[in-house]
Amino acid sequence: MSTDVQTKKEAYKRGEEQGRADALAGKPYADPPRDGTRGEQDQYANGYDWGYEQGRAQKLDLVVWQEGGVEDAPGGLGTTINICVRTPNWSETVDAGEREHVFTAPTGFRWNGTVGAQYKRMDQTTGGSLPPVRATVSDDGRTLTFTYHVHLNTGSEDKDCIVYTCGLEAVDGARTGRRTDGVAQIGTAPPARLRAEVIEDED
Repeated sequence: MSTDVQTKKEAYKRGEEQGRADALAGKPYADPPRDGTRGEQDQYANGYDWGYEQGRAQKLDLVVWQEGGVEDAPGGLGTTINICVRTPNWSETVDAGEREHVFTAPTGFRWNGTVGAQYKRMDQTTGGSLPPVRATVSDDGRTLTFTYHVHLNTGSEDKDCIVYTCGLEAVDGARTGRRTDGVAQIGTAPPARLRAEVIEDED
């Protein structure tokens, strides 16, 4: 391998490492200079671009939370829980690709396997033609898992917030009371606590 090729590869690697480090540290994109000759400077800049995008995707700087309260009685009709996702400032563009979603139901509850996804805008309107969610449920019903493309604010349709509406039901024999030990984990984003209350059957 010629010295020139090796130098360009090393420059690309340095750029990639710096770009990833900047993104993971939350630093703004540096836009390194390019001279247009496909030389060492251009290779560093190209590596930086790639590393920065990879770092942003790895960091997955999102806010995840449960919307509203949830309750159900054992043997009841079941309920739904809304799990919401947005960027920290609501308007940042994120296109993180396919990400694993792992939702753990609060004690006394189980998932029924149904999941719907839509975008919900700040003015409470909904939008976005999203593909169906193909989820799997663990044998005990407590863990719901699926992979889904996470993107926000990349166009006119995917504005503000993703909402996953998941079917949930109280299990037979569950004690009444509020449980707060559920978890929503989306990729490497900080996890959210899920809460639900087991109530008495009024029938």
